[in-house]
Amino acid sequence: MAVVRILGIDPGTQVVGYGCLEVSLAGVRRPSGEVPLALRASNTVLSGGSTRDVRMVAMGVMRLGGRSADLSSRLLSLADQFRGLLTELKPDEVALEEAFYGKSVQAALRIGEARGVVLAESARVGAPVHQFAPARIKRVVTGRGAAKKETVAAMVEQLLRVGTIGGEGVPHDATDALAVAWTRLEQRRSPLLHVAEGL
Repeated sequence: MAVVRILGIDPGTQVVGYGCLEVSLAGVRRPSGEVPLALRASNTVLSGGSTRDVRMVAMGVMRLGGRSADLSSRLLSLADQFRGLLTELKPDEVALEEAFYGKSVQAALRIGEARGVVLAESARVGAPVHQFAPARIKRVVTGRGAAKKETVAAMVEQLLRVGTIGGEGVPHDATDALAVAWTRLEQRRSPLLHVAEGL
């Protein structure tokens, strides 16, 4: 049974959320030639895996400075803090939210610059990065692609069976990052992944 540590990142240029999950994964092997229902019927399948084998290792935010701080300084701060996080947590994988045009193209470009820092630092330590669209993350965690941040936080609390992690004083950036990590966890549990890997 393999133990995998997944570091989820919710990127930003002022505050970057992070959430780290550790999961014990038993390889699901099928008889030769058996095709999962998801492939036979083109269904969307949530694995529904047990949460007992999942442990929250860490969560929080990296604060990069306010709007008045120069962008290059904020990106440097992100590089330094994220490098320290990688050293401390030693994740096997990084899960990252993709950029989107929710507010403006300019905002998406800025977030893209922060994502570039995360991609580069992850590559430096050899951690593979898996990227997910915001709507997919919300759909995996809550069942709805347009769910609000409060709903995501509440569902993350329920899935991880911990109390009020999304409560007062805990930024949604952190619970969003845990949701990103959970999305990668569910992807790893998917029967489609095992087929793709030839298991």
